[in-house]
Amino acid sequence: MIARDKRKRSISFKTVWLVLLFCAIEVLTVSSQRNTVVGDLRLHKLESTVFGNTRTIRVLLPPGYDRNANKNYPVLYLNDGQNLFDVSTSQTGFEWRVDETVTELLSSGEIVPLIIVGIDNAGRRERSNEYLPFEDEFLYPPMPNPNGSKYPDFLTEEVMPFIDEKYPTIRGPEYTGLGGSSYGALITLYTVITKPGVFGRVLLESPSFYVSGTQILKDAESIKRLPEKIYVGVGTNEEAKKDCKPGDLTHEAVRDVLKLKNILLNLKFKKRSLSVFIDECAVHSENAYGRRFPDAIRFLYGKHGLK
Repeated sequence: MIARDKRKRSISFKTVWLVLLFCAIEVLTVSSQRNTVVGDLRLHKLESTVFGNTRTIRVLLPPGYDRNANKNYPVLYLNDGQNLFDVSTSQTGFEWRVDETVTELLSSGEIVPLIIVGIDNAGRRERSNEYLPFEDEFLYPPMPNPNGSKYPDFLTEEVMPFIDEKYPTIRGPEYTGLGGSSYGALITLYTVITKPGVFGRVLLESPSFYVSGTQILKDAESIKRLPEKIYVGVGTNEEAKKDCKPGDLTHEAVRDVLKLKNILLNLKFKKRSLSVFIDECAVHSENAYGRRFPDAIRFLYGKHGLK
């Protein structure tokens, strides 16, 4: 009986310990995925005829928006909306901290008040389908016929009219921006090339220019109308290798970004309108994009560069 009681107590202690452990894990998980939004972020559902699906559109409004009924604002559209404002919705577990950055820079008067529109991707697999205008020969499993060529129409015929109808926007390329990272940067540049004169301010983070033998760079050589400003950020350690060497510019992504810079300069793009930031030993991650975002938004929407 005594031995049996000791065993019962042992089982009881183990059970309590396990329950407490699982509770602690659950609390930590909930805590790590808490809503981290700062400011006035409004969510909308957008049904797309172009892609035949529905997604969330996240609209970050400037402070005092409701008190300024007669004021119109520039707009910056950003791809991968899930990863921009809130760690609890991010597909990678990290966010760009766009809302915190914009709030701080508006408070210090470094940028003009603007509306930022985060366009959610349609899910991990569909993200590739919608962001790839060409086949990525290194993608696994393969995607032989991606639909990225439809994305510019999705933006200009569905997303932008939706935002213009609901919010007081200033229209025209000087006030309208587009940006993204990785595949999101690739489709951004593709859209700028195929829809000249629509987006005047462009943000490219760690762009995947390698796709289909750098076809996007070949297309860029014949761009019909250049944007007002372009910001490009890339790390020298995009693949997160353990032995990153300071000053090493041999990474393919860095070389491709420098090729784009030369293409733009050969097209007589003004040096002061182009900002290329090569981030020493930075990797391919939301943390890196977010760390570079303050410089990007200052460059694109700074108070002295936009009326």
